[in-house]
Amino acid sequence: MTQFSVGLFDRLFGKKTTLELSDGKGGIVKRTVTEKWLATMQEQGEMSVVRESAINSISSDMAVAFVFKAAMDDLPLKWEYVKSEIIGYDVIFKDIPEEWAQFEFILASLGLDLLALYNLYPKEQATELHEQVLTLVRQMEEIGENSSTAVHDYYLVVSDAVSNTENPLEYAASFLCHRLDLTEDIGPIVLTGIMAGITQLGGKWGWIRQNFIISD
Repeated sequence: MTQFSVGLFDRLFGKKTTLELSDGKGGIVKRTVTEKWLATMQEQGEMSVVRESAINSISSDMAVAFVFKAAMDDLPLKWEYVKSEIIGYDVIFKDIPEEWAQFEFILASLGLDLLALYNLYPKEQATELHEQVLTLVRQMEEIGENSSTAVHDYYLVVSDAVSNTENPLEYAASFLCHRLDLTEDIGPIVLTGIMAGITQLGGKWGWIRQNFIISD
């Protein structure tokens, strides 16, 4: 977890900005921080902001393509860690082909990231990006339509959690178990591990927001 946020939900869903800060020695360092963290530090008088860094502009199509590709690229790098977070993974997932489990975690992370869009961008822009993500997923050969529906279903599930003032990560993890027919041995410890795994593959829109302005 980055030290420049004020908790897990702020890191995942908080609005972010890139700053140039004084290092206290006459130099300048760049840091990406959440706006909530920045406000907290400024209120406490613990930092000095020099200026906001320049941010490059990319098209919405490029942003959507990056988010999808980054999620897919992350999988082989982080999958062993994801598995290690789930106590008893080999027993609980024994009847689930690993490729299916991997892809389901990607779908869950994409759905969770759709929720983040609405905290990072104006509603109209977030809605457009949301639809572009689903359109891109829908273009996958053979499994595109079903995968697009799954991503949107994950989004609806986590949105319901927020509406009910519940933990969206917990809802996403429970829905993942439901989709994989994992009905036995899913206690709170296992669910927490699944939540951590989904989180590992998420946060892509937060990175886009930190580094780019999305143009029309």
